[in-house]
Amino acid sequence: MNYMIALNGEKPPVLGDFVKGVGMIRSEYLLRNIESYITTENAKKYVEEYVAKVCEFYKGKPVWYRTSELVAPEVNVLQGADVVLEEKHYVLGTRGVRRGLKYKETFNKELQIISILSQKYNNLNILLPYIKDVDELDEILYMLKKNNFAGKCGIMLEIPSVFIMLEEFLKRKINNITIGINDLTMLTLGTFRDSEYHEPCHPAIIKIIRDTVDNVKKYRSDIEVNVAGYISETFAEMIKGIGTDNLVVHYKDMPKICNLSEDLFPDMDFVSGVKKLTKSRIKEREEKHAMYNE
Repeated sequence: MNYMIALNGEKPPVLGDFVKGVGMIRSEYLLRNIESYITTENAKKYVEEYVAKVCEFYKGKPVWYRTSELVAPEVNVLQGADVVLEEKHYVLGTRGVRRGLKYKETFNKELQIISILSQKYNNLNILLPYIKDVDELDEILYMLKKNNFAGKCGIMLEIPSVFIMLEEFLKRKINNITIGINDLTMLTLGTFRDSEYHEPCHPAIIKIIRDTVDNVKKYRSDIEVNVAGYISETFAEMIKGIGTDNLVVHYKDMPKICNLSEDLFPDMDFVSGVKKLTKSRIKEREEKHAMYNE
């Protein structure tokens, strides 16, 4: 099985030919780390510099930048948040490309950064999260064209509608389908990540992966099919032989899943630190709101 790494702001590790590239830069962690939204000059500079550094480091290998995937409470606590949304069911709300297409001016700023970098780095590509239909894809492909984006475009298969309408997606100009196990499991099995019913190894999830691979290889062999998420050793073992092109492994999971030394990964606590920071800011905001409403 081939491996790619998922980065969140960590220093890229030296892994030689062990990884085939960067399966995704989870850009939302870049923004959460500096507590600034993409509307700010600070965030634009930080994202641009980090993505450029990763592209240089993995020169000759693909780097997939995933556009920001933030739920409303996470955006609300960032400096420069364009719109503050109070959503009761934010996990199923305005996130991923939904937010991007709802607030296009902000989304276009992010696309411009990556499009400009794509002119310099021919290994830089873009990955679209939480997409549900080809209408959304067509709209974003048009925006990318207007920005002279020079790389490849891929989509996340997280919402089951993408699997159901896969034939339509295969007619579009995409080169990557990355199956996001966490949200796919949640939305397919009707569960949350911390629930006892959250089973990425469930036969329904494995069938979706297998059928996606089979259909893509049959009709569009130029599209790579990757699997990403918080992956267990059991899950990694189960999908061996299914035919996925790459397993995209989170930075902190590389030692466990790929049997590598932790010494190669000095930033193991990076994501947990960012999560802790965001959680504390959300709590502070909620406490302030509670005080105002007393």
